[in-house]
Amino acid sequence: MKREQIFNKKFIKHLEKRLEKVKVIVVGDLILDCYFLGEVNRISPEAPVPVFDLSSTYYTLGGAANVAANLRGLKVQVELMGVVGKDDKGETLKELAVKQGIGIQGIVEDPKRPTTVKTRIIAQSQQLLRVDFEKRDPLDQETMEVLKATYQKVLPETDAVILSDYAKGVLKEENFCKELIEEARKAGKAVLVDPKSINWEKYQKATTITPNLKEFKETALKENLSTNDLEQSGRALIQKFGLDFLVITLGKDGVFLVQPEKGGLHLPAQAKEVYDVSGAGDTMISSLTAFYAAGVPLEKALELANIAAGIVVGKVGTKPVYWEEIKAFLDKKH
Repeated sequence: MKREQIFNKKFIKHLEKRLEKVKVIVVGDLILDCYFLGEVNRISPEAPVPVFDLSSTYYTLGGAANVAANLRGLKVQVELMGVVGKDDKGETLKELAVKQGIGIQGIVEDPKRPTTVKTRIIAQSQQLLRVDFEKRDPLDQETMEVLKATYQKVLPETDAVILSDYAKGVLKEENFCKELIEEARKAGKAVLVDPKSINWEKYQKATTITPNLKEFKETALKENLSTNDLEQSGRALIQKFGLDFLVITLGKDGVFLVQPEKGGLHLPAQAKEVYDVSGAGDTMISSLTAFYAAGVPLEKALELANIAAGIVVGKVGTKPVYWEEIKAFLDKKH
């Protein structure tokens, strides 16, 4: 069946209704993205550095919180789980989440660590500098227990779980990750993981893992596998870690899907113009989860997710994709 016949108006209308009924838990590292916008027109007389004239500042949801924002952009119900500090930046992050309709009962305040903040200084649409403020230690046992209790409470009403690992500490503890995955799979829920670690043992038995090409190659090397044969190495990783399938994001070259029974499938990138790749991985895993949980067959769900990622890299800064943008793309294409 041709794509034109599958992605027709009837399909899009039905899918929109299905998306509104889907509920996803996102567990991971919550980040507040801060942007300083301005101009550089001169060099400092004090040192050979540019003088940045600040004109405006704004905040957006980053990390696992951006995954949640992308799900809300696709009309999906979301419960966000992670840790913020007992500080004003943590309050800002929660306020932004609430404004977007994201559930925050799973956000825990930890007075022993700051809210993770990434500050980008941008002049004339060019990023000059990024300043990170964070603590990457693993969570203490008490905080993990609080998160687990909320997770167990909301899991029965959920269609899928995303583990968004930015290596900031929330998913650092191997047993914690394994428990989250095991409970979800026992309950019949799909678990999709966006990894930052090459220690895939902690993601054992997830439905899928969605590494970028660099992360995939690092893991393949660790397991003494070829970094060039994506299909063969992908099959080996699927078998070793008990996955259903594997999704490798390739940046400007699109995405590569490995299924044990079907082999490899390459989908070329859909982006027309690339302005900013920050957050593209968040868009890929959130949209794939949304469409897959809504009952779209895997290959078609990935095709739609690839379109979503192509849209979001055309935006400056960490911004979510919206269902209306995907609808417009499909209407124009078909």
